[in-house]
Amino acid sequence: MALPWSTLVKAIPWSDVIAKAPDIAQGARKLWQKVGTRDANGDAAAPASADASTPDARLTALAAQVAEMSIRQQESAELINALAAQNAELVGAVAALRQRSRLLGVAAGVAAAMAVAALTVALVSS
Repeated sequence: MALPWSTLVKAIPWSDVIAKAPDIAQGARKLWQKVGTRDANGDAAAPASADASTPDARLTALAAQVAEMSIRQQESAELINALAAQNAELVGAVAALRQRSRLLGVAAGVAAAMAVAALTVALVSS
């Protein structure tokens, strides 16, 4: 038995979703900006690696790139954790809906059986 979309939409804790949306959007925006500036940073490191004093300059450039990548990885992990938490809440809401629909199905079956029994008693006693 498929649940109507309106029931699913009503059961989602929209206040929690809306409350966390700005944090997730800001994290995604920061991540997008970092990824967008990656090409500019890569071009800036190229002249340093082509410099005549290659060992020290290349080592410094590589250390800066590693630090930047570490920061990006941390921001990505934070964004993924926020999205995972929100997803877990939505999965919990859907599980609760599924349980309620099963309970409603059982109650409807019992009510239908009682109605048939009452109708049978009413017809037999007439």
